[in-house]
Amino acid sequence: MNKRIVIGIYFDLENVNKNLDITALMDSVSLEIEEEKQALFAIKLACGNASSIRNFRDQLRDNNFEIREAPHVSRRNIKNRADLILSLEAFETLVVNKPEIDLYVFITSDTDFTVVMDKLRKYGKQVWLVTSGNTLNNKLFSSSSDKILNLENFLVGMEKERKASQHIPQVEIRGFSREHQLGILQVLESYEKDTWHPYSSFGTKIKNLLKDFSYKGKEYNSQTKLFKYLAEKNIIDIKKEGSTDYFKLK
Repeated sequence: MNKRIVIGIYFDLENVNKNLDITALMDSVSLEIEEEKQALFAIKLACGNASSIRNFRDQLRDNNFEIREAPHVSRRNIKNRADLILSLEAFETLVVNKPEIDLYVFITSDTDFTVVMDKLRKYGKQVWLVTSGNTLNNKLFSSSSDKILNLENFLVGMEKERKASQHIPQVEIRGFSREHQLGILQVLESYEKDTWHPYSSFGTKIKNLLKDFSYKGKEYNSQTKLFKYLAEKNIIDIKKEGSTDYFKLK
């Protein structure tokens, strides 16, 4: 069984809100991945004109995106070739199969991308779309993607709203940094409630979200001890069946 899911993310810089928090979005994509799959972002490509690149340059640099400029084709024609460049780059990976992409994520509100999205799905690839609220229910988008995420959930300044939407009580987990405490709760929040999940799936998801996560030197120095503490705090239930440990949200 392949334990990795290889992701290509294609960012149409000119057709998204300039306040998008790219890190929050990529974290969410990682957490949406099926259980026990390691998320690997093999391709991160952003394309747009110089102005749109300026809006995101620092975030793109911090998240190690390749940036491709696509100037307008003429002074009179405001249309450029960003959609064509991104679509062809995505389709080329299907042809050459290097790298072999399992999941394609398009960040755009431009329905021109539905052509390549539909073609990728025809050949058995997963296709996700991140788009603005006013295009979420577009029939072209819904018929050419496997999952649609609302871009407006990932805007800069939406941290409080995202936290308010969480159902898990905020608890202190001693020994872990604030970032890692929030990460633990964020991963738990991504699970379906009232369903039992193997412990191992949490380990994979927390590593997808926080590459430097470790129990070493902590008061709760193993996942077993951490989950026992969370069970005592009525955050989760735990059980053992045979040699496998399971948990579910309360």
